[in-house]
Amino acid sequence: MKWPRLALCMHRFQLSGLNLERFINLMNREDIPLHHVRRRGTRQLTAQCFSSDLPRIRVLADEKGWKLEHVHAVGLSGLAAGMKRRKGVPLGIVLACALVLALSQFVWQIHISGAGAHTADIRAYLQAEGYGPGTRRSSVDASALEAALTYRYPDIAWFHVYVRGASLVVEVAPGVPPPEIEAHSSCDVIAAHMGIVDSVRVYAGTSQVKRGDVVQKGDVLIRGVERSSDGSFVPVAASGVVIARCWHSETVSFPLFDVSSSETGREHVFRQIRTPLGILAQRQEETPFLAYNTYLSETPVGGAFFPLTHQRITRREVAMEYVPRDVSAVRAEAESAAFKRLKTALKNDDIIDKWVDYCMIEGDTLALSATAEWLMDIGESASP
Repeated sequence: MKWPRLALCMHRFQLSGLNLERFINLMNREDIPLHHVRRRGTRQLTAQCFSSDLPRIRVLADEKGWKLEHVHAVGLSGLAAGMKRRKGVPLGIVLACALVLALSQFVWQIHISGAGAHTADIRAYLQAEGYGPGTRRSSVDASALEAALTYRYPDIAWFHVYVRGASLVVEVAPGVPPPEIEAHSSCDVIAAHMGIVDSVRVYAGTSQVKRGDVVQKGDVLIRGVERSSDGSFVPVAASGVVIARCWHSETVSFPLFDVSSSETGREHVFRQIRTPLGILAQRQEETPFLAYNTYLSETPVGGAFFPLTHQRITRREVAMEYVPRDVSAVRAEAESAAFKRLKTALKNDDIIDKWVDYCMIEGDTLALSATAEWLMDIGESASP
């Protein structure tokens, strides 16, 4: 049975004898790759080979009269040899993993954020309820704990409790009391959006606009003053409804050409080993293709206690060309995308009219601008 060649399972050896160039040529004919070949005088050389090729090299060396000596395992083969000499190391690794797995089933830290002056009291309450270092993760009922904390601290807006890793996290958002509004304070109603005024209904204050006026965002619509019976002006909190016709546009661009690709048959292959600690890759040559498809095949090696994966990455050259698209199909696709953006931007506003404008950009791109018109209450209270 011929074992697969793994980039990290290798042996280093020294070869002695005459006509060492003949040995190298023999390895090429036998399709046995050598690495890091170094001459040590006229009758010696050192090299590395795949561990799976070492028995074949021994046989050929004995047949042809060369002396193979100083054979040492390197890479994963060296690691495996070291494991055989130190039999307690694999057992220690297994026990350490088992210990980490067992400890990960418990909560070891309590993190409380945003609680301010309530932090110490919340920590004491959690300890009294049995939530502390050493609590099993499966016994933490986050929903019930959130409800209990919300009931216990009515001045807290909300609690968010969850387990992250080995920590029980309690996030707190204190309640914010509503601002006190000074009696008889004055504030205006201003425009939250530009548009053309369609109707005005004033409940308090004095209107500053009429039907047909064009207003910009931030303009005063209803002034926070009213004339009293004696002719003087009294400050009030302005309120009312100002309905305006508003517009919004969304622009999208779509190419008039598709890119078609097909594989040429040329490919470039390299391999690597994926371990829990990272990726060990053979020295990679630069891929000589401008465009390529990448294919990945994986072979598990090492078993469950030493998870390694041998990956073979193949890059196949592709040739690309531009293919013209049907203009009517591109227009329909662009119009659908633009109106979808409009619907998202306007949310629940009722559109009363909409239209599109097209333009070509350098002959290979179609730009479409979709505009919608709708009615909305553009008034909002300004801070006093």
